[in-house]
Amino acid sequence: MASALDRRDFLRVSVGTAGALAVGVVTTRDLARAAGGLAPNVTLSAFIEIGSDGIVRVIAKNPEIGSGVKTSLPILIAEELDVEWSAVRVVQADYAAKYGDQFTGGSTAIWENWEPLRRVGATARQLLIGAAATRWGVEPGTCNTDRGFVVHSPTKRRFSYGELAANAAKLPAPTNVPLKDAAHFRLIGKRVLVADARDIVTGRAKYGLDASVPGMLVACIAKGPFGCTVASFDPAPALAVAGVERVVKIDAGKDPLGRQEGVGVLASSTWAAMQGRKALRVTWTDPSNDASSADLERRFHEALSGKGTVIHNDGDADAALASAARTVEAVYEFPFLAHVPMEPVHYLADVRSDRAELWGSTQAPENVVARVAAVTGLKPAAITVHLSRSGGGFGRRLMDDYAADAATLSKSVGHPVKVVWTREDDIQHDFYRPAGHHRMRAGLSAAGKVTAWTQHLANTSRYDFAHNGQPPERSEMYAEDFPVGCVPNARFEYSLVSSVVPTGAWRSTLHSANAFAVESFIDELAHAASRDPVEFRLELLGSGRQLPYSGHGGPVFDTGRLAAVIEAVTKRAGWPHTPAAGRAWGIAAHFTFGSYAAEAAEVSVQKGIIKVHRVVAAVDCGTVVNLSGAEAQVQGGIIDGLSAALFGEVTVAEGRVTQKNFGDYRLLRIDEAPAIDVYFIPSTQSPRGLGEPPVPPIAPAVANAIFAATGRRLRRLPLQKTLARITGA
Repeated sequence: MASALDRRDFLRVSVGTAGALAVGVVTTRDLARAAGGLAPNVTLSAFIEIGSDGIVRVIAKNPEIGSGVKTSLPILIAEELDVEWSAVRVVQADYAAKYGDQFTGGSTAIWENWEPLRRVGATARQLLIGAAATRWGVEPGTCNTDRGFVVHSPTKRRFSYGELAANAAKLPAPTNVPLKDAAHFRLIGKRVLVADARDIVTGRAKYGLDASVPGMLVACIAKGPFGCTVASFDPAPALAVAGVERVVKIDAGKDPLGRQEGVGVLASSTWAAMQGRKALRVTWTDPSNDASSADLERRFHEALSGKGTVIHNDGDADAALASAARTVEAVYEFPFLAHVPMEPVHYLADVRSDRAELWGSTQAPENVVARVAAVTGLKPAAITVHLSRSGGGFGRRLMDDYAADAATLSKSVGHPVKVVWTREDDIQHDFYRPAGHHRMRAGLSAAGKVTAWTQHLANTSRYDFAHNGQPPERSEMYAEDFPVGCVPNARFEYSLVSSVVPTGAWRSTLHSANAFAVESFIDELAHAASRDPVEFRLELLGSGRQLPYSGHGGPVFDTGRLAAVIEAVTKRAGWPHTPAAGRAWGIAAHFTFGSYAAEAAEVSVQKGIIKVHRVVAAVDCGTVVNLSGAEAQVQGGIIDGLSAALFGEVTVAEGRVTQKNFGDYRLLRIDEAPAIDVYFIPSTQSPRGLGEPPVPPIAPAVANAIFAATGRRLRRLPLQKTLARITGA
């Protein structure tokens, strides 16, 4: 696996090699073009290829999982290169060390590549200027560029990039090239169509699940209850199914996030593999006691009745609570959640004695290489990972258990093997968002100010499940999350409730659960103090200042920026106007992944059914790269978070998930989706995360609106099920 590249290395690999390239060093695609009578393209860097026709091919290095990086990362290059987007053709890269980090997750792709990829474009632009100046015999400083042309300013002479590319490729790459001022952006901040939008809507786009190679077998894998192993299995019934060729036992790997124990049924078609697995007879060992939701619920309650590990402590919270004019206490509960990307989990591997080639949908190709190297014994350099567009990720494709299975089976049978999961497999063998409970306590002064805050979380830590050597609380609770720094006496505690139920990162990770507890509880405190929830939040945030923040998205949390999105969303929502009869507004805000998001939800409850009519969102994510893509991320995050808030729940009994498909793992339907109004705070700051920050505020905003509409405080997710239990509806 390639090591991470720092900015200097990144430029040296991607641009610094341009001076060493000779005209005529061409790719296979170039040779094919030449055979067709076209001049070969000229490569100016690892990321840019310019044809004599003026078409610029720009590499998209990160996997596209629906987050828009296949468009937004090339925009950064095209902006500084100074070309029209209509002249750009985006090409998806395979995994290769020359591209640097190719990870898509944690809402980091834009902010980590903001400067490096712009420098790729700016450096190529300077090479083209240098080539033109040499041909004209003028100083480079007298030349400029204009949308795919180099222009000699005094004489207005011009060359197209296509005319200059071959000469530019011979020049040494300049260093310390200047970047555009934001005032001169032509692409960044504008609406840009998704790079392969036409292919998507016409059905020509190829997703990982579409991969196929001659001679491949399709595998479906039987997996047991959580924590169980294969006691025995009878392959005969499966082998009797037409098309089934092999039945292979898969041993678990040492890493809990990798290969899981199971029995693979390999066949000539997907249908035969599915039917063969259905016929297979496997006996599993008994599940452990901690593999049931009922047992975990009991243990959460027990943990919250005692002391937890203190991970943050300001002042003396106990003394402040004892002297408070009023105390408020509540417990918030949240279940396991599945990822359910529309494209189910899959991977295709062709493992040979000296190399391996893989195709599929992943968020972390470097992890796939490492996993396959461990499975096969091959060197990472002998492993090729082809990247494809994914039908969603949401954190599920950060794992690579399915790639390890494909490589294991391919090595075992000597054929390419495509592992395919059904929707039932996907829901029942996921790495779930952890389940847990938050116990919240706060003290209010006679004037209604928060003087004390304690928060105790008990849950099933994903770091504990991973056995990665890190403290279990580190993946579940950030020690400097709000309201730390805004309350004089604050204590955070954590209690681990260990379980064999697999857990992993879910869109916005710990924040989707923690924000529900914090923002709902703040609403409770505002009500107890007889205060407007917006005014109460703004007073709690206080004057704008930067607080230390060591969690993801730091190093600072700016209270002024969070206050600004709260003020913006209330203005756009018309707060505190009275909504239509039977409806009410709720609000919530949260900081995560470096960005600030506030959301107001207009909600009604009729005959026991929660209906979200409208959501207004205000987001400060720094500079917006692609306005269309950014809006889509916020809209998608709200829909994902709303689906989970209203309906999402995975329950476990005797080591098995009881939900099977979308019939009992309910998602928001199209006629239930609210109108969504998205507003971005204008900013010239560097971009920060956007794929995940819109998710955390929606559940508490809806819960707070339900309280405003009905007087019922719902403290357990999913909200629709909780309301039905309370009302008997």
